[in-house]
Amino acid sequence: MPTPSPHASRRALLAGAAAAGGAAVLPLASPAHADDLLLSTDFSSGTTEGWYARGAVALSVNAEGNLLVEGRTATWNGAAIDITAHIEVGVRYQLRVLMRLPSGTDAADLRTTVQRDAAGSTAYETVKWNTAVTPDAWTEFTGTYSITQPADLLQFYVESDSSLTPVLVDDFTLSRIQEPEIQDLMPLKDFLECDFPIGCAVEPPEVVGKPAELLAKHFAQVTTGNQMKPDAIQPTEGVFTFDRADQIVAFAEANGMRIWGHTLLWHNQTPAWWFLDADGNPLQPTRAHRALLLARFEAHVTALAAHYGDRVWAWDVVNEVVDPEQTDGLRRSRWYEVFGGGAYIGEVFKIARRVLPRKVKLFINDYNTEFPDKREALYNLVQDLKRKRVPVDGVGHQAHVDYKRDPQLLGESIDAFRRLRVLQAVTELDVSVSDYMEESLPSTPPERLAAQGRYYQELFTVLRDRARHLESVTMWGLYDAVSWLRTWPVSRPHEAPLFFDDRLQAKAAYWGVVDPAQLPPE
Repeated sequence: MPTPSPHASRRALLAGAAAAGGAAVLPLASPAHADDLLLSTDFSSGTTEGWYARGAVALSVNAEGNLLVEGRTATWNGAAIDITAHIEVGVRYQLRVLMRLPSGTDAADLRTTVQRDAAGSTAYETVKWNTAVTPDAWTEFTGTYSITQPADLLQFYVESDSSLTPVLVDDFTLSRIQEPEIQDLMPLKDFLECDFPIGCAVEPPEVVGKPAELLAKHFAQVTTGNQMKPDAIQPTEGVFTFDRADQIVAFAEANGMRIWGHTLLWHNQTPAWWFLDADGNPLQPTRAHRALLLARFEAHVTALAAHYGDRVWAWDVVNEVVDPEQTDGLRRSRWYEVFGGGAYIGEVFKIARRVLPRKVKLFINDYNTEFPDKREALYNLVQDLKRKRVPVDGVGHQAHVDYKRDPQLLGESIDAFRRLRVLQAVTELDVSVSDYMEESLPSTPPERLAAQGRYYQELFTVLRDRARHLESVTMWGLYDAVSWLRTWPVSRPHEAPLFFDDRLQAKAAYWGVVDPAQLPPE
């Protein structure tokens, strides 16, 4: 019997998913659910109900039955509650609390965090990022939380970004999320197997529990979203921490997934010590300090090479070094300042090539490469590097786009870089449903989710038409609730840029790729 073609296999899998009922499910918003309430406080008893002072603060319950946190002398000072007994490994929870400022105080950015203590180490994990709070109305702080390994102590607390303002707290709840079954759908990796590997950037919570099941079902490659960045790998000079990145790598290898490393050099999320001399003074544009920076980079990459070898098949060597508004097209970072220009870019690629295994591919990665000015600036940089025989293997197009941006723009950029004979990948894809960057709505308009589905249909048509020129396409996040766009540049609870919603269910975005016939009519 002849072996069916990959395209025939894809059609058969799609038909099977539809017959199993997968294609009948097209949620534009999360289905109705009832979470298990595990812990709640509303201070109606007139006591702090288990909340305690974190730092030098005074806690009291006011006449209105709200918890008042005052006397704060540091931004981390606040009110905390122990949630250890309620949290299990691999289970997702919702943490919700209301906050307001006392009358007569200025607006301030507040956030909620969990301090996780385990095996003698402490980590601080944001639940809801900086959100503006005023005295005029209560602001809801809701976020999803999970752990990947047992913890000795978990403390949920409220704090501020920079202000030392007093804070009012009320109506706290901790609920266990009732997870639906992962849908019996055509896996994205199978549907796209004839085109390119489909990848996903994840954090450790996405490699346990139901999210891990979703990840393994649909994706063929993983990127470590934050856990291989300089601040995660080497927070203190000479002290390397691989534990959280290793969780993701181990999961990927156990599930036959390729691993993309992100990132070796970036102007952001790099510890301050990288740019200080032995006396703690800022590095200067001198030959000695340039040599010091390169030596630190080489030590960093050497440690990564020794730990991962060729288990990581590609690395973003430099990330976001282009700025088309500058005359030379380069970002004015601390690396740029110390080197007095962009010479460091070629040098770090040469170090990476010397230190990493030969089979590992080396990429330069940037955002907005679909726009002509950014495309030109990056093209000129890569062309110059290639002329100088700098070992740049590939270009990564981040593709953080919005649902109104012309999908053909990204196609034009892929076409342009073919002339340089470099590998190409889409590295950080998501599709914002905001009408403008600072838009913040309480929920997602259903019509935007439908429009997003049609956008993904058009975008993946563009990408699949260029499949032989793409090494992979990677989504920047597994499901909407963990997207970075929920917190940047402002709190945006309506943002829903990915294939799967907060409940891990497929959206119109998924069907736009796999079966556009399932999309709602315009």
